[in-house]
Amino acid sequence: MIRALPIVSFCFLVLGGVYLAGSLELPMGSAARPGAGLYPFLVGITLVALSAPLFIRSLKLKETQQERAEPFPRGKDRQRVMAVAATLFFFVVLLKPLGYIICSIALMGAILRLLGLRSWGKVVLTSIFTTAISYYLFFSILGVPLPPGIFSF
Repeated sequence: MIRALPIVSFCFLVLGGVYLAGSLELPMGSAARPGAGLYPFLVGITLVALSAPLFIRSLKLKETQQERAEPFPRGKDRQRVMAVAATLFFFVVLLKPLGYIICSIALMGAILRLLGLRSWGKVVLTSIFTTAISYYLFFSILGVPLPPGIFSF
């Protein structure tokens, strides 16, 4: 029987290495003014740093009970996975017409609710806070143009 974990973790290790190598061809910039290569560089390092130990550990492990289990959730867990996938689909479809701010708040709110956060106050505050931080990071600091949607002036 072929075990999936070593294969998948090796693929992510190679992907991270290739992504990291490609990022080195882009300008890194400085701490005050990050360049186009900084974010891909960090993503590549993260992929390699997470997949290398997983790959090594997966070579040492024998097949566990969890690997013999159903690879896709059942029942309510399956519904939750499908709901998150549908939420991400609608985020992508509505991002351009509605804009980054509205779609990100809605996405975070939906995912927080799907993952079990029941307090609407916490859901709303967390959604607005995370959207504000990501907007500031991408738009203001990194200079990434985000779809304004209905907020275009």
